[in-house]
Amino acid sequence: MTNHPGGDMDHVTGDGHTAREGTPRVRVVVALDPDQFDAAIEAARGAGLIVESEQRAIGTVVGTVPEDALAALSAAHGVEDVERERGYELPDPGSPVQ
Repeated sequence: MTNHPGGDMDHVTGDGHTAREGTPRVRVVVALDPDQFDAAIEAARGAGLIVESEQRAIGTVVGTVPEDALAALSAAHGVEDVERERGYELPDPGSPVQ
């Protein structure tokens, strides 16, 4: 981590890029090379991924990553795909559209 005069903290991702602390985190589903799952998950963590759950049998993990570290995560060794979680909002119960 690097401390800047303003008190902001950065952390270095696995590819040498920095992700600014306080950067919004996004929830992602990450497809990993199933033949190199352990190495791939460590590379993903090194790129800034905080793993919430692992689905080893299908080669995926779910977690959060700083928004500005998405490119580093996508480029990490053994990462095959990164997909942002999709959000949705239900209409208000009193809304005319239901």
